[in-house]
Amino acid sequence: MLRPGRNARARRGLRGAAAVALAALPDLAAAQDVPSGQPVAFVETIAEDMPEGLLLRYRYIAPEAGALSHRLRETDTAHLCARHALPDALGAGRPPARIVVSLAEAPVDFGVYDADVAQFFEAYRIEDSRCIWEAF
Repeated sequence: MLRPGRNARARRGLRGAAAVALAALPDLAAAQDVPSGQPVAFVETIAEDMPEGLLLRYRYIAPEAGALSHRLRETDTAHLCARHALPDALGAGRPPARIVVSLAEAPVDFGVYDADVAQFFEAYRIEDSRCIWEAF
């Protein structure tokens, strides 16, 4: 997890700004339903060939991610892997060995650290068409 070092009031302001930015980005896919009920929008998929097989990174904007408990975020990322990322990958004929689901409070370029944006990552190995959480 990358976590900004600032107060809760500033985070609320950022989440509000991120929600506005989310609504203003027409090229984002439709919002994803997640168990926490937070607004989540799919941004992109990044594919990477690894020795153990294809790694797919599914990136989402989730303006409220930093305000949620770890348990709720974990539930949301597992849901996104099972209900969006894996079906999308299999439907595109790209069976992955692993999927990494990332949630960011606001748009951030891939691989870029932004001290003002909390980012969370969870990795899943794919077995028998299921997402299985992996510690990394």
